[in-house]
Amino acid sequence: IESVLHEKNSGYGHNRGAILGLAELAKKEGVKILEGIEVLEINNGSGTKAAQNVKTTKGVFEFENLIVAVGPWVEKFWKLMGYDDYINVNGSKQRMWSYNMLEEGELEYDPKLHTTNNNKESPIVHVDTEATLISKHTGNAIHENEIWGIYYKPDVYRNCIQGGSSPRQIKTEPHKIELEPYGHDSKKYKTSSEFYDKWTSALAFCQKRFEGKHKNYRKRSNGGVGCLTPDKFPVFDVFNENIYLVADSNHGWKMVGVGELVADELLGKKSSILEPFRFNRYEQGKLHPRSKSPFPWS
Repeated sequence: IESVLHEKNSGYGHNRGAILGLAELAKKEGVKILEGIEVLEINNGSGTKAAQNVKTTKGVFEFENLIVAVGPWVEKFWKLMGYDDYINVNGSKQRMWSYNMLEEGELEYDPKLHTTNNNKESPIVHVDTEATLISKHTGNAIHENEIWGIYYKPDVYRNCIQGGSSPRQIKTEPHKIELEPYGHDSKKYKTSSEFYDKWTSALAFCQKRFEGKHKNYRKRSNGGVGCLTPDKFPVFDVFNENIYLVADSNHGWKMVGVGELVADELLGKKSSILEPFRFNRYEQGKLHPRSKSPFPWS
């Protein structure tokens, strides 16, 4: 092991349960949540750059401010806002959005047995390495003389070990990516057949407790699609005078903690924490460091 980073204040949670809980908190504050709506147009007011209303499949909605926080659907909204596919990145023309296929899966394993040496709940384990990875299933080399990575954690809600490996780049042009249906229901963008062998072999490589467990892999539709910015970091900024864009660049689940900062900015209190994530960093060449990890968002 060359280096270890232990984020003691980090952790994980049940994403679906947390989102449903946040929705209930919003409703208690008087927020009305309308589901199953598709946004068709974003329309500007007369003689102004500011957006005035959105046309949807359930009518037209007017607003003072529009918040766009739509995860991988951001490329569509970028066009609805009137922006080009390519932007100026430090003097060169680059595509604003690119997509990755996210490889994830589950291993049938009692999460209560996946503990530390002192019987504490295990943290998320994230490993990047150039070590040779040999398949525990076939005996063939999966990775050799190249960097690869996985992550895994106990999932007490699904009674398993859940995790993933480094994503695959989708070379299809962004506007041709079929996001619907998303996730488990997608027929096109789902975890590859090679993932099962790689991930279960990598689990055994990382910890002996997972040796011989490849047969416990849950063979079901998994994975998803992530939309990334040019430097793979989020964008938090105001566009068209009154559209606040939260482009998560596949840091989605971590964005829950940014909500309060965004709310403060909408109320006029600028955040120094969000300042490095403004859109003008691309034109100014103030990009975030490029990761050497096989996970582009690390």
